[in-house]
Amino acid sequence: MTAADRPPDGLLLSTISLPLLLSGADNAILFANEAAEAFFGRSRRRLIGEPAPALLQFASERLNGAIAVRESDISAQNMRFQTAGAQANYVDLMISTPLGYPDCRLYLLVPRQAVRDQIGEQTDAGKMQAMGTPAILGHEIKNPLAGIKGAAQLLSRNVEPQQAPLTDLIVQEVDRIARLLDQMQNLGRVMPGQLGAENIHELIERAIRSVRAANRQMPLIDISYDPSLPDVQIEADAMVQVLINLIQNAIDAMVGVEAPQIGITTRFVMGASLRSEGDQGLRLPVEVAISDNGPGIAPHIENEIFSPFVTTKREGQGLGLAIVRKYLSQMHGRISVERDAAAARTVFRIFLPVAARKNDI
Repeated sequence: MTAADRPPDGLLLSTISLPLLLSGADNAILFANEAAEAFFGRSRRRLIGEPAPALLQFASERLNGAIAVRESDISAQNMRFQTAGAQANYVDLMISTPLGYPDCRLYLLVPRQAVRDQIGEQTDAGKMQAMGTPAILGHEIKNPLAGIKGAAQLLSRNVEPQQAPLTDLIVQEVDRIARLLDQMQNLGRVMPGQLGAENIHELIERAIRSVRAANRQMPLIDISYDPSLPDVQIEADAMVQVLINLIQNAIDAMVGVEAPQIGITTRFVMGASLRSEGDQGLRLPVEVAISDNGPGIAPHIENEIFSPFVTTKREGQGLGLAIVRKYLSQMHGRISVERDAAAARTVFRIFLPVAARKNDI
């Protein structure tokens, strides 16, 4: 085993009160803490060497597949656990790659009660419509996380210098999970319903300014506005967040691309038959298209790109596009994505309702 393969020192990981496993390059378990022994009802000796995909069996075949092929970091909530002898029927699962150990995978399980909540009753494709419980979920997870972080910070005062990176790793991973929970709470946010007439071009400019401030280097943005567009009926702040997410997503998709370029266009779709979900009487004729010349969406996720926790980004959480769809749905809007093969561009299209004019009321 090389230095990159070698797992972190088990002493610190043993102090964590939640079931925790560590696997190596071949997906076999290298380490299990005491909480994992109790959770699985097996001794550490019996857990070590077990293939992670065999030990972590869920009702979701997509999640099982992600564990087997070692995809990017994963966080999944209230998943039905099917490994025989386990202490809980439902768990929250966080999988990450420890800093400094690229061939290892860290599995943290948070056991839940067997009663499924609203999230667990949905299919993978429909979860984003039922994210009404993230505030409760966040409370349940953040409390033990705070304890883990505090313990790691206390341990850091007394460990040998060569072990200090391990306590730093625990603190960093706890902070990352906390940020994920904050994103989930955004996903579950229910807007107050205060929709109003807004100029979509002003909101696009706001989003561009925000993205420019957050990125040191920006690709060229080619803008083509239809100045005759009427106001749209939306919530301004939510719409700005939608646009920020899509523009940032385009930037991330073009890492390493020569001459990266983002396109933003607006137009009125004459005679459009698109209608909002759940309101068959509302037309959505205002289109905002955001495109990029990146390589496109990976084929294995293209049908689930708007589902929560679907991403190919190593540091991504897979919530950005789920939040986009949730916000647009709450504003009676709609989004689609397509690959323009001839132009070698990926295009996200937003469709929005027109605001009522005073003489129409």
